[in-house]
Amino acid sequence: MSEYVETGGLRWGQAFGQAANVSWPFARIRVSRERVHLTMKFWKIWNLTFDLEKSELQAIRKRHGLFSVGVQFEHRKGDYPPFLLFWTFREKTLFGELRRLGYNVLDTSTT
Repeated sequence: MSEYVETGGLRWGQAFGQAANVSWPFARIRVSRERVHLTMKFWKIWNLTFDLEKSELQAIRKRHGLFSVGVQFEHRKGDYPPFLLFWTFREKTLFGELRRLGYNVLDTSTT
C-alpha cells in the first residue's frame, strides 16, 4: 500500500485556542511517502485543502483532546494557518502508517 487514508476531524488556525474545528466525519487525511493531504468538507458550504510536502513538515506530534487524539502537523508553509491538527479515533494505526511511510513522529504530547 503506497498511501493511507482515514476519516476524522480537523482543527486549524493560529493556535489550539484560536482555531476552527470540525469533528468526524468532515475531514480526511491522505498520507503518501511524499506528502500529507488534509481535506475538510462540511456539506457543500465549506471546503478546505491543506497539502503539505514532506520537506515542509518540521514535526508531527501527538496531542490529546477530550474524546480523541490529534496529530499536529508543524510546518513551514507560510500561506497556511500555523496550527493544523487532524483528530483520529485510530491513533495507533495512523501513527504506524506515518512511520511506515517515512515520517518522523514524536511520541511526546504537547499541551
